[in-house]
Amino acid sequence: MKNNHISHRIRLLIPFLLMPLLFWSCTDLDETIFSQATPENFYGTEDELIAAVMPVYANLRDYTFGDYSQTQEVSSDEIVVPTRGGDWDDGGVWRALQEHTWTSTHGQVNGVWTSAFRGIARANSTLENLGKSTSDSDLIPTFMAEVQFLRAFYYWWLVDLFGGVPIVTAATTDPDNPPSPSTRTQVFDFIVTEINEALPGLEDASTLGAAGYGRVSKGAAHAMLATLYLNAEVYTGTAMWSECVAECNAVINSGTYELIANYPDIFALENEGPGNTENIFVVGHLAQPGVGFNRHMATLHYNQIPSNPWNGFAVLADFYNAFDADDVRLNQLLVGQQFVLGGPAAGDSALDRQDNPLFFTVEFPLFGATEGDGVRMLKWPVDPNMSGGDAGDDMPIFRYAHILLAKAEAQLRLGNTADALDLVNQVRARAFEPDKPLTAITLDDILAERGFELFWENYRRQDQIRHGKYLDKWTLKDANTADTFRRIFPIPQIQMDANPNLVQNPGY
Repeated sequence: MKNNHISHRIRLLIPFLLMPLLFWSCTDLDETIFSQATPENFYGTEDELIAAVMPVYANLRDYTFGDYSQTQEVSSDEIVVPTRGGDWDDGGVWRALQEHTWTSTHGQVNGVWTSAFRGIARANSTLENLGKSTSDSDLIPTFMAEVQFLRAFYYWWLVDLFGGVPIVTAATTDPDNPPSPSTRTQVFDFIVTEINEALPGLEDASTLGAAGYGRVSKGAAHAMLATLYLNAEVYTGTAMWSECVAECNAVINSGTYELIANYPDIFALENEGPGNTENIFVVGHLAQPGVGFNRHMATLHYNQIPSNPWNGFAVLADFYNAFDADDVRLNQLLVGQQFVLGGPAAGDSALDRQDNPLFFTVEFPLFGATEGDGVRMLKWPVDPNMSGGDAGDDMPIFRYAHILLAKAEAQLRLGNTADALDLVNQVRARAFEPDKPLTAITLDDILAERGFELFWENYRRQDQIRHGKYLDKWTLKDANTADTFRRIFPIPQIQMDANPNLVQNPGY
């Protein structure tokens, strides 16, 4: 019961610890005084230990909606942000992501670099200070394992998006001797080593208990390793399909996770918590300012919920049209006549800003779109208790369907076609009534199924790169197959200027 209590405290403390963190990067403090507080005497009580690890967890919010999710999704064939009159032009940054014309000065590219290294810096400081504590609390090794995993997780962002980057494990670095980058393979190997070192110190999800939802567990570590091995050939040039299967089996055979029978129930607010057997690792949110889920704001029309969303992100026509009309997962996409989704007018016909009926179209231009152009996403239900733009919906990072589909792909690439077909059909079974199982399986089938199942969950760019489709033509992007350098992003110019030891990625 001790772990349950601790996990509950962590979840309750999120809003109080996260909101101050939002100001760290933009506040210039002339003086910081810690009087009697040192790592030796501060990191001892339960509250102090929670305060130590929460900044590292807090950085995960960028996975939900931030520069990480935007570089992953808007550069793929899933999501686009069209320019709507004077809205969403922003100097062409969204078009650049969709058309693969970004440069080293692109804002989101620098943003995700900064976010990842912010998480790493917090992890390094926390690990160093926890290591100096003189407390004999058994929480210290557990929290150190969790933070070590999170550091590896943020390095996954970097190796995936940028390739080779500096590996920094010290809390402080010499400003006169900034770190030099390691190769992409070296960063990959470092991540794998970090997770394997952390694994013995992590708790099982069942041990974490009812309030441990959102903390790193052994299942999360195995899911992370499975995902790394799934993409190992992209990252290192060496395929690791058997290793991927083994890590997927560690999750499957744990007996902790299973598919939820009804697809919308995966994301239902009432199913958040350990009763949600599909979620392996999630970013938890609260319907409070600064700590909430805000994907509704990114995609819904200005008039669909009282918080006045931003009316931006939409689904590309080719992606929408690829769905089977009988697939229940198609219901997460809003098209045609629209309705108010929250507040006292919920259920009424929605109107645009000219008081005309609001109608979402499938086809639209990248530049010069109207406010009603584009299919929108309602994968997560609107939280009736959301505060402004902040909802309480949780964001899955790893869930069981991803593991089944990752194993299916690895098995198919290993020649184990029957197992791959069975795994894909397990995922498809809940998407159709009556069932529509595949009778044969190809890599294109698996890529398509991952798109239908994991849509808007930050996987599509990785999946397209792994399947050799990222440089192909799609709805609003011409083929750029000669631009193989676009499979990773440039090192941000501002970082190059700050660290002369960095080396720009080829092609940029």
